[in-house]
Amino acid sequence: MPDYQFTDGISTLIKHKWKIVLALLILIIAAAFIYVTLPLLDGIIMGIVLAYIARPTKRYFDRFVPKASAYIATLAIVLPVLLIFGFGFIEIINDILWAVKNQDYVVGVLLNLLEKLSLPDIVRDRIKDMVLNFTSYLLPVLNQYLTISIVVDMGIAVLMLALNTMLAVLICFYLLMDGERLIQKIMDIIPEEVEGFSARFIIHFDAILSAIFIGNTYSAIAVGVLSLIVFWAFGLSNVLALSAIMLLAAIIPLFTGWMVVIILAIFRYFEMGSESAIIFLIVTFMVVILPPEILVRPYIINTKSEIHPMLIILAFLGGGMVGGIAGFFIAPILLGAIMAAYRAGADVRRRQILDSGECLKIQE
Repeated sequence: MPDYQFTDGISTLIKHKWKIVLALLILIIAAAFIYVTLPLLDGIIMGIVLAYIARPTKRYFDRFVPKASAYIATLAIVLPVLLIFGFGFIEIINDILWAVKNQDYVVGVLLNLLEKLSLPDIVRDRIKDMVLNFTSYLLPVLNQYLTISIVVDMGIAVLMLALNTMLAVLICFYLLMDGERLIQKIMDIIPEEVEGFSARFIIHFDAILSAIFIGNTYSAIAVGVLSLIVFWAFGLSNVLALSAIMLLAAIIPLFTGWMVVIILAIFRYFEMGSESAIIFLIVTFMVVILPPEILVRPYIINTKSEIHPMLIILAFLGGGMVGGIAGFFIAPILLGAIMAAYRAGADVRRRQILDSGECLKIQE
């Protein structure tokens, strides 16, 4: 009797049943682990982003103090970002609390500003009604909410913020210390059939994420620090909060702090006149906006990642709208994975064509 070998789908499944069971078990465990760590997702993603940002600093100090380079890089990158965000967040919360407790003064300032605008009567009346409705209904509800549950909600928010911050710092540090070893361990368990593709994928993926995160974050940090100096020099109030807002706005390409600058210039126009507003606008654009946008961001992102800026903008905005802070950074990571997979596949196909050409030459 001839020995028939069945190659249909059912026979293949039966043949590899234990591999399939093992793969499903690993997927279930991974899904359970992701579900358990979901509340800390913001800290995990921020730790990965901070590790990419701090890696150039670590590599620089590796030449002088290799054992302490991870500590120095973590401190040098994490500390300024946490200081700007931390103090800015505290100042923003204090301003919100002050506005709620002094709503009559806030309404008076808004109505006074509205009267200074040269708007048609119907438009001015509609905006005035909106302001009055906002202060009559929303602010009392907000005030009641703050007086009832502010202690519990703020306590939970501060606790989660502290946990995610500490987790981000720890992940950043350990990725700087053992990131290369972790990648090597992952490569060791990859099947030999896809080893070439996986190696090229990791190279492209790492280069793309480095360009996106380093370019955006370094330019955003530059905008935040420069705006802190310029706003302080012009005597603006709430400098820390405004600098934190500028830093956040500058993370997204093209959607930089110029929007915040224009709003501040409009308020300065009504407070101090057109000359002061124009000087503030010109100095802020020349010192804060243009250098990071012309020098830092285009060189790092466009040159290193070779991804169209519009795709990066859509990734940041869409991810932030869907997934909050974590989604804001997860979406560019997914975009980088798609581009890396495409480029790795192209490299493998190109290598196969070259190998086949060399084989034909040998046969001839």
